[in-house]
Amino acid sequence: MTDRVLVITGATGFVGGALCRRFAAAGWQVRAGVRDPASARFDDPAIRPFRCDLPEALDTKAFRGAEAVIHAAYATQVCSPAEARAVNVRGTARVLHAARRAGARFVFVSSCSAHAGAQSLYGRSKYALERRLDPTRDLIVRPGLVLGGGGLAARMAETLRRSPVVPLFDGGRQPLQTVHIDDLVEALLRLVSAQATGLVVLAEAEPLALRDFMRLLATQVGARPIWLPLPSGPVLAALAVTERLGLRLPIGRENLLGLRGLVRQDAELGSRLTGLRMRSAADSLQRGWIGCA
Repeated sequence: MTDRVLVITGATGFVGGALCRRFAAAGWQVRAGVRDPASARFDDPAIRPFRCDLPEALDTKAFRGAEAVIHAAYATQVCSPAEARAVNVRGTARVLHAARRAGARFVFVSSCSAHAGAQSLYGRSKYALERRLDPTRDLIVRPGLVLGGGGLAARMAETLRRSPVVPLFDGGRQPLQTVHIDDLVEALLRLVSAQATGLVVLAEAEPLALRDFMRLLATQVGARPIWLPLPSGPVLAALAVTERLGLRLPIGRENLLGLRGLVRQDAELGSRLTGLRMRSAADSLQRGWIGCA
């Protein structure tokens, strides 16, 4: 055990939980932000929970003496811009303020969905938050779609298992970059330990078409759906109507806007700084798919 102290928000999430375990294994003292510390269970005594239920509840005492703060808490299932601002924008501002007051470096877990041309609320809000940070003192990390049995990819796998017909919007031509959860947490450990700053993309170097990824994932989970190419424009218009009526469908307008906004991101700097070659989607899936989480 070292005296290096790290704060991680979103500690019960797929990425946040993996970060807690990896940093604790490397000897860090981890303060894990969770909604309910009384019910949180971590096997490693180096991981200690504290209250972090954004945007309102944040135990800032946990930030004292921390070398760095990794902000991995973020609501992805929001229904309105107001909810996004409350949970994501205002919540992130509170965590950043606490980090600044404690003199801790701030590490923002963003997304490859974040860029100037993002169409989804999620991508736009991530990008807006990136712009508020100082690249000379903060670290902004854009992971690709995280593979390894949890998160969004696991929900996609479950959809493939259950759906006899799967749409491929605009033919599934969108460029998709992925990162295995093990590569992501190891890269973050190296970046934080080296006190890196600036913007870093952590993903496979070359994207594959979304349709090709979906077929790889379907094969991995034993699904054989019928692929249905659909133009995204008319579907977006239809989803706008259904959402105004309060109807919930398996895919929402926000999901589709996220797909339309996918672009290739340059991951060369991330590989150079970490010394890691992020494995491809095919390699990640061959490593083993442990189901949904």
